[in-house]
Amino acid sequence: MDSIEHNFKTETKTIKFLLKAFFFFIHLAIMTEIVAGPKFRLGLRLAFFLYLSTPYYKTIKHRYYTYWSFSAILFVYMLFKINEQFFVQHHFHIGILYLISTLILILKMYILSSPIYYPRVSWWEYDFRYRDDLKITVKVLEAEYVARLTDLRRLAGCVALFEELKLGDEIILHTKVDDVSVTLRGQIMSKRRDLIGRPLIYGVQFKFDSRSNKKRYIQLFRLWKKDKHSKRKLKFAHV
Repeated sequence: MDSIEHNFKTETKTIKFLLKAFFFFIHLAIMTEIVAGPKFRLGLRLAFFLYLSTPYYKTIKHRYYTYWSFSAILFVYMLFKINEQFFVQHHFHIGILYLISTLILILKMYILSSPIYYPRVSWWEYDFRYRDDLKITVKVLEAEYVARLTDLRRLAGCVALFEELKLGDEIILHTKVDDVSVTLRGQIMSKRRDLIGRPLIYGVQFKFDSRSNKKRYIQLFRLWKKDKHSKRKLKFAHV
């Protein structure tokens, strides 16, 4: 099995494990609160979090962006509970359970903050000249297509392309900015279509099986930043 595919499957299993661990520690913390001081509202809170685990899992499974809204609310709630248990009620054992839940949530959010899972696409920018993307060409086997690189983070990228490609396809990405050319190899790990009439969004994991590939990625990242900076200067030049 290709090392990239193996790493991706391992990462997916890790995300599922972290999700289960996150809700396990939350449920354990609430049940411990009930033992310390039985209250009806704590029973309702436990029932709510038991229910929440299913829709929260679906936001990750289908890669809905509402996942980030859910996670932000949960993060604020966790901070509130940590403060309450440590500094108000002085239930340190319960506070530790909420602290562990928070650390698991942060780790899970970090793993998912990748172009492979949740790419950034600036649909809100109505003028295509100022969008945070980079014009590229994508070569798959003998076919070559014009595409856009819309995100570049954490050694992965997001390619917007109208043509249908398959998961696992190897691609060669090429771009040229100010007479500087960069060519990089990658593999398609995810695919999504957000809106009808919009291009397909592909999450691409770049290959780093040699030092030259790593250098080319760094060069591509610099070109990406330079292009974004130039577009912002152009956009606000006449403001």
